[in-house]
Amino acid sequence: MGAEDLESGSGVETRERIINAAIELFSQKGYDATRVNDIASVANVNKALIYYYFKSKQDILDFMVHSLLNNAVSITMDFIHTNIVQMIKKGCLDILPDRLHFVNEEAKQEFIQNTCKFYERVVDYALEKRSIIRILMLESLKNGKHQNSLFQMMDFVANNENNPIFKAISNADQDFAYSEEMVLFRFFFSIIPIVSFAAYYDDYKEVSALSDKELRASFLRVSKIIIASMVSGSDILLKSK
Repeated sequence: MGAEDLESGSGVETRERIINAAIELFSQKGYDATRVNDIASVANVNKALIYYYFKSKQDILDFMVHSLLNNAVSITMDFIHTNIVQMIKKGCLDILPDRLHFVNEEAKQEFIQNTCKFYERVVDYALEKRSIIRILMLESLKNGKHQNSLFQMMDFVANNENNPIFKAISNADQDFAYSEEMVLFRFFFSIIPIVSFAAYYDDYKEVSALSDKELRASFLRVSKIIIASMVSGSDILLKSK
């Protein structure tokens, strides 16, 4: 296969087959027990072809992780630019060191509604990619080289210019900063619940006998309760007093 084939539709399709085969095998056998030969067999490609696309088995997993994170960041950036940044520019929202302050009740309710819609998008994306998330969960519990893959998500709650989320918000309001308490909250009470929900979704659905619609709706209702618990008057608290 030549370079021109790699850029063609058939090349993209082949890479997708390799990725899908790796997801299936990593989920069933685990990352360490899966060989490149196994991936080639399930993907129905020659082993050498895999190395046209990926340097190694580790490169395949890294590609999965980066694609997952990049798409999640893309969804988040869309929310930030169309909601947070616009509300700051209109004077409806002021970010203080410990809270989001809204000019009136209408602005606060608009933000909460948009936040809930954003949360739904993230949950639906996580469910779509739950096989990959399950692999990351399994790897994070091992003492292997990939145990910190899940913690790459913490890069997006960092106070530096390399974090596009922080940069976009701080450019709109320089008072914005992630406190240590906020970083911990975002990771363990926002990111991890979605990751856990996606990873255990199929198992929980089976034991609970809930339909997809019922299970998704229940999870989103609980998330709204958590968001509501942070509301105080015209503010959404970012840290406790």
